[in-house]
Amino acid sequence: MKVVGCCLSILSPISSNHPRSSPSSSSSSSSSSSSSAFPLHPITKRRSILFTASIVVASYLQLCPKSPSQSAIAQQLDETQQEEDRVVRLFEETSPSVVFIKDLEIINNPNNTDEVVMVDDEKAKVEGTGSGFIWDTFGHIVTNYHVVEKLATDQNGRQRCKIFLVDKNGNNLSRDGKIVGVDPSCDLAVLKVDIEGIEVKPVDIGSAQKLNVGQSCYAIGNPYGYENTLTTGVVSGLGREIPSPNGGAIRGAIQTDAAINSGNSGGPLLDSHGHVIGVNTSTFTRKGSGMSSGVNFAIPIDTVVKIVPYLIVYGTAYRDRF
Repeated sequence: MKVVGCCLSILSPISSNHPRSSPSSSSSSSSSSSSSAFPLHPITKRRSILFTASIVVASYLQLCPKSPSQSAIAQQLDETQQEEDRVVRLFEETSPSVVFIKDLEIINNPNNTDEVVMVDDEKAKVEGTGSGFIWDTFGHIVTNYHVVEKLATDQNGRQRCKIFLVDKNGNNLSRDGKIVGVDPSCDLAVLKVDIEGIEVKPVDIGSAQKLNVGQSCYAIGNPYGYENTLTTGVVSGLGREIPSPNGGAIRGAIQTDAAINSGNSGGPLLDSHGHVIGVNTSTFTRKGSGMSSGVNFAIPIDTVVKIVPYLIVYGTAYRDRF
């Protein structure tokens, strides 16, 4: 609107002061009109000047640099998009290494339970769920001891463990899990599945030694049975002490506000590069609510790296060998 107003104020004198033809100059006007087939009308002049002025203003606006606030907003939007893309890639690359674990019990009367699963041609009910991650290409799965405690302490042979995973091609698989070794004092267990002829993707192992409070972290697991769930947060604290299943204490735990709920136990806690920095283990819940309070804990991966090889080879932690 300002551009139009400016043009009109310039054009007004052109309309009012245009010279009129006198009778004495009729012959010259006649001759000039004969030399020009299309005389330029005053209205046409106005339109030409207005159009030219619009082009000049538009060109100026394009060449005019953005204000600092506009540049800051554009940069912020670009950084946000880059961060979202990075988290998406992190999930896509690491989620195939995370498994879904179902604790099962063989039953005689399947009509008395909600969910029934067939195991070795027998019917079983689901007693609990958890998470785990692929440790190596031989089919070893790392999880929490409390996820498979019933299987580990089974006295009558009625407990089973079903593990759901994907291969490198993205095909969904389910296998029976067998316990290789357990360490209740650190709440760790190693399972094994038969993956003959199948390629799987183990996790990338990181380190918790150089973590800083405020650093971003990500938890992948199966809370309440919802497979491949990603939650995000930060490292809220380091060097925490949490109770173990056998009544002892697990020292050096990582505290995070990344949501960890029932079914997340045993899944990986990741850093920004997709490296495992801990095993999601426990959460404080508001009394009577069953909901996470945002105070969650993971066993540092450095502890896991020390214990898991002994569980694979000896079936027990080094301190319990003799």
